[in-house]
Amino acid sequence: MDEQHIVFIGGGPRTAMILERISANREHFPGSPLRLHIVDPYPAGAGRIWRENQSPLLKLNSRASDVSMFTDESVQCLGPAVNGPPLDEWARLIREGALNDAPQQLASDPLLRAEVAALGPEDFPTRRLQSCYLRWFFDRVRASFAAPDQVEVHLDTAVDLISGPSAHQVHLASGQIIEADQVVLVQGHLDARIQSDARAAEFAAKAAKHQHLGYFPPGYTNDIDFQSLPAGADVLVSGMGLAFTDLFVLLFEGRGGRFEPASDGALRYIPSGAEPRLLAGSRRGVPYHSKISSIPRSDTSSTRFFTEEQLARLHERHGELDFFEHVWPLIAKEAAYFYYRELFSAPAARTGSFEDFADAYESVHWYSPERASLVARFFEPADRLEFEELDFPLPFPRPFGSKLARTHINRLVTSHIIQDLRLRDSPDHPQFQALFLGLLRCYTDLRFIHDKLSEQGRSQLASWWHGFFSFIDSGPPAHRLRELLALHDAGLIEFLGPETSFGFDEQAQQFTAQTLAGTVNAQWFIEARLPATRVASSADPLLAALHRRGLITEEPGGSGKLHINSLRQVIGPDGAVHRWLFAVGASVSGIQGGAFSRPKSNSAPFADSDALAREVLSAPARMSPWELAGSVGDAHRILG
Repeated sequence: MDEQHIVFIGGGPRTAMILERISANREHFPGSPLRLHIVDPYPAGAGRIWRENQSPLLKLNSRASDVSMFTDESVQCLGPAVNGPPLDEWARLIREGALNDAPQQLASDPLLRAEVAALGPEDFPTRRLQSCYLRWFFDRVRASFAAPDQVEVHLDTAVDLISGPSAHQVHLASGQIIEADQVVLVQGHLDARIQSDARAAEFAAKAAKHQHLGYFPPGYTNDIDFQSLPAGADVLVSGMGLAFTDLFVLLFEGRGGRFEPASDGALRYIPSGAEPRLLAGSRRGVPYHSKISSIPRSDTSSTRFFTEEQLARLHERHGELDFFEHVWPLIAKEAAYFYYRELFSAPAARTGSFEDFADAYESVHWYSPERASLVARFFEPADRLEFEELDFPLPFPRPFGSKLARTHINRLVTSHIIQDLRLRDSPDHPQFQALFLGLLRCYTDLRFIHDKLSEQGRSQLASWWHGFFSFIDSGPPAHRLRELLALHDAGLIEFLGPETSFGFDEQAQQFTAQTLAGTVNAQWFIEARLPATRVASSADPLLAALHRRGLITEEPGGSGKLHINSLRQVIGPDGAVHRWLFAVGASVSGIQGGAFSRPKSNSAPFADSDALAREVLSAPARMSPWELAGSVGDAHRILG
């Protein structure tokens, strides 16, 4: 081919960011004209998750000032920085008439116009406005390519990928075939075949067999049609994370209810009469922690204990690393250091000086009596940080004893939420924002250690760590938790508590929840959680085809994620590296941050996108003789 054809499977924010980096780096990689193909059935730039066609009630769990698609001067990467406005600045420029390429859809959408008119830096924007911002960014990036380079969008679905003698062929659902020199898999979050989840498959079969039952399997809440859920129905709900937040927004305010300020400063819910009644439980029994409104006084720009050098020394000493034994104690020590340093910056008096504390803290292991004694010497019990207490915040003894009353469980959960709001939605407790930033910085730096972890360590990273980090750092805005309390006060949400397990009562022919207060049955059941991300069970037609033919495989360790190397090239089950096939996003191995992040924070996704863009631009437009021989062999096997 006279042109270099690069095909992106998926057109969401990460693809837009990579395209921006290709454009920014283009002058340093002259060569054949680029033909960049974007394949996605949803609008390019926004993709499925951030598409405009969703409820205006749904919001980001990030503030407008914390969302940017632009690689600014803080990003440590080889390519040139291209500054641009984060979401709040973008809205301000539109209000002031200073954006000469303002999105056309604002003219025809009064809700979006009203939101732009009122949006401030600390506000949580709607996902529809974020969609508008993302599509504007994509259009700007697309316009930045100069002829003969061009970007072509295919509103279609990739269903297969065949390696040919001279190029690769991407097959689309419409029957179109795109010739490609390189292919980049950027599908983002994946759906799973229901048969791959034993519980979901069993419950779906029960609901299909009995007309009086209703079951909603794991999925993306905004994509699920809840119209069949009747008003007044008791509904068991498994999960209290972000999917649960979306769920109660759509089932209550989305069905015509509204919130009003109460005399005590809380909220009061005014029902429409169309609401169901939710009975929600989970492993922890509480919702994710609220977003934090305080501002740290101390420096949060660098790490002291969880550093690339320290991780390299650990690997040199131990070889393959176990996450819990080797890595987590360093993360805990680092994040706690952020937290305690901030407490010393607060006006309240502390015992001793920060310098004395820091000198002693330097040498103690996180899980040691010396660390506990040191903290006890400097801080009152209420200020001491134990991550196990954060992970299981309700004060239930373990092992559990006799059954508790449902009213007692609900009282404990509501007290926890009220205390969480008191500490996090206040300017008076910046130590929690420091903790948030410490964990976030460690999360970003975990990319340095992923290839040094044992298989067990990777599994621990993909399971426990991701869940714990999300619980602490990826919670909803504070007003969502106030709404949750109002719904509880209205009798429309009951909390089932921690260690809730779900099943099916064959005798009663109902779904069941085993709680610390006994058994609760209901005819309706909602799994408020995302499907497990596993390549082998993905419902994505392209990944299913590639896995079936043995072109791709899951990484060792049981995470279920697509196996790639440090250059983001896909590794096959035989260990062969496909130098023309790249992958990035939530479904691939390693630490993958979101597609957008805080401006001026050297956010990892920006640097990763820059590195991938440069790798794709420098990749040969033709296969090497070894790759050519391999692709011919693949073609022969496919043809039989």
